Amino acid sequence: MSAEVGRIERPGPKLIKKLFAAAAATGLIISLAGSTPAHNKENDNQPGQKVERTVAVDPQATITLCVASGTLIVRGWDRAEVRARSIDARVLELRRIDKPKEPNAPATRIDVMVLEKTLRVLPPRRDCQAVADVEMEVPAGATVQVQTRDGDINIAGVAAAYAGSQNGDITIERATRLVEAGSVGGSISLKDSSGRVNLNSAGGGVEVINVRAASVEDTFEVGTVSGDIQLVRVSNPKVMAKTVNGTLMMSGALVKSGSYAFTNMTGDVVLAMPNDASFRLHAKISEQRLLVSDFALKFLNQTHPPAPPSGPAAAGGVRGPKPPDIKDKEPKLPLPKDKEKPPLKTHPPGAPGVVHGPVVVVPRPTVVTPYVRRIDAIYGSGDAMISVASFGGTVRLKKL
Repeated sequence: MSAEVGRIERPGPKLIKKLFAAAAATGLIISLAGSTPAHNKENDNQPGQKVERTVAVDPQATITLCVASGTLIVRGWDRAEVRARSIDARVLELRRIDKPKEPNAPATRIDVMVLEKTLRVLPPRRDCQAVADVEMEVPAGATVQVQTRDGDINIAGVAAAYAGSQNGDITIERATRLVEAGSVGGSISLKDSSGRVNLNSAGGGVEVINVRAASVEDTFEVGTVSGDIQLVRVSNPKVMAKTVNGTLMMSGALVKSGSYAFTNMTGDVVLAMPNDASFRLHAKISEQRLLVSDFALKFLNQTHPPAPPSGPAAAGGVRGPKPPDIKDKEPKLPLPKDKEKPPLKTHPPGAPGVVHGPVVVVPRPTVVTPYVRRIDAIYGSGDAMISVASFGGTVRLKKL
């Protein structure tokens, strides 16, 4: 394998956190334990010839696939089979990696091994190195774990999806139980799905449309570094969204007794809700920014930061308690009643280690407080809880 093809890690539940740790490196690799391939034979195919493999599996099987570069497409279907195909691969194997008690039992774990045509020597324990596009059909109840370093991922109609791409877009539709996806340089799109959701993108935006919980414990988490977040009709009971540099927007009805937490360091937070929405708002907003609301909020509490000090500290933007005047004399503590005041020690001028002159009280370092004010307000009966922290943008509450 040529040196320019980076190594990547086989996908799994911890994929998302490791993607961002690997952003500064060329990639990761993991060895795969040897196992018996199903319905596969090594075949030196001619250029342009399609390689296709099929194997029977359990309807809720787990299927893993990773390549160094290429587009990965996965579709759920009503068959208890996995079918994989590629026109870029020299060898395509569906390896059974579970250990069944009965040898004829359907496979519960399948690993798709892809080796490109230019590779003539089969590595004994290494994959995830191919440059190839791969398409798969898997059972609708399956869990898929897919990853590519340079390429897009498209998944639809499965139970659970784990997807990761360093430099590609990820699109997932009609997942029914769980979605975890991460992209370093691409965007993420999730539509018409249910279950627990965790999405992260470093350099791209995230768009979510029509997502709901499959159980009361299904949380929804999304985060970006420099991309926008757009949430439309998300009805999970607990929603958390964070971005460093982008616009954060949510549109749709609130879940009764739902919990919503939004954090934006430099951009705006826009929440569009129906006229009959009922919520309690806890906001932390920059002193130089506004809370703009179409709803007639009832303010319960509002606190402002302390007044800025005068002088150089104010010019530098430091806010906090005013430092003590250096001209103030040091406070003298009363002496104990049973002791007399000790005689004053004098030192000759120029004595080493002795400072001559007036005593100056050195103030402690000023504690910098955030440029924020805190607002507690309620609209309606306050069924849902909305927490917003925006340190460089405006918070807007809009009516749909």
